[in-house]
Amino acid sequence: MGHVTPTPAGNYRANWRDPSGKQKAKTFKTKREAKAYIAEMEGSKNRGVYVDPDAGKIRFEDFAARWLLGREVEARTAERTLSLLRTHLVPRWGRSQLNQIDFMSIQEWVVDLGRVIAPPTVSKCYGLLLAILETAVRARVLPYNPAEGVRVRTEARDRPPRAAALTRGQFFRRLLPAVPARHRAMVATAAGAGLRWGECAGLVWGAVDLDTATLRVVQVAVETPQGVTMRPYPKTKAGVRTVPLPGFLMAALTAHRGRLTDEPEPGDLVFPNRFGLPMLRSNFRREVWTLALARAGLPASLRFHDLRHSYATWLVTDGVPVNAIQRVMGHANASTTLNRYTHAPTDYADRVRDAFAAHADDSLTFSASDHPNEGDGGVTPVPLPA
Repeated sequence: MGHVTPTPAGNYRANWRDPSGKQKAKTFKTKREAKAYIAEMEGSKNRGVYVDPDAGKIRFEDFAARWLLGREVEARTAERTLSLLRTHLVPRWGRSQLNQIDFMSIQEWVVDLGRVIAPPTVSKCYGLLLAILETAVRARVLPYNPAEGVRVRTEARDRPPRAAALTRGQFFRRLLPAVPARHRAMVATAAGAGLRWGECAGLVWGAVDLDTATLRVVQVAVETPQGVTMRPYPKTKAGVRTVPLPGFLMAALTAHRGRLTDEPEPGDLVFPNRFGLPMLRSNFRREVWTLALARAGLPASLRFHDLRHSYATWLVTDGVPVNAIQRVMGHANASTTLNRYTHAPTDYADRVRDAFAAHADDSLTFSASDHPNEGDGGVTPVPLPA
């Protein structure tokens, strides 16, 4: 058991042993505080949640460096994480000990960030801090996560939401014709098969079967400061998938292949740059995408990735089952498909009204003869609209 001893300076020292039997001590101004602290330490040992008070003295920048080494993520994800750390987290928390970081300081930091950077970036910064401190809790460096419960605004006030999905009319009549013919099949693949940028850039002819109208997503192009590398498998096991090709995409890929002077090898890229190498996202954005948006009269905020959002939205509005969309999108969870990638069409109000305008019944609705109370004085069914 721990005990309290007075110090020559008039304070009180709490003495206890950690689970390994090592002697520990901490000084307090009053005897009551010292006794309460000992009780807390002994209680945490009994519950199996003891955290060494000295463990939290590690500086944030040092712990974050160890946290980075323990992650297994794609090179591009690691690059983005490191950029956020260097730009926004280390300047504020780098020299702080982990046990000095408290809830109110984090809440104030989040509010301050919101004054200078966009809400989505604030959310990413907060999420990164939350994850690092959660690892500290699991590593028994901190007893709890001080970032839990911090309020983060996800959208700027009085700012309309950014367009994230095109209508089919916008895509077929405006965007696609505005894209140079050489790159048109790549844009069509993103919108007609829902591929990510890295999946398009890493697509090879051996994964495209024009006879069965399918393509297989088996690798991605990953951009790093050292160049572009091909990663054999996409983000998750669900990312390895076979995607059916709609007619317009079959036509685009057939025309794209017809422009080649030689028959492509299975390992040849479908959408290389002019030198036959993987296309860089920044070059495509500058030389193709931005100019096409301007020619089409579409918002400059639209991203290549929004073609994937459009693909998911079109499938949902056409009634394709969510589990089927999840499969062709390569999502591990259907919730990602619904919550992140689908958007209400512009005519959603008319679609909702039309859902009640049909006269025919369906399998999810009681027919008059199926009503359990019909004919025995029960409730009279409401007639269908005339």
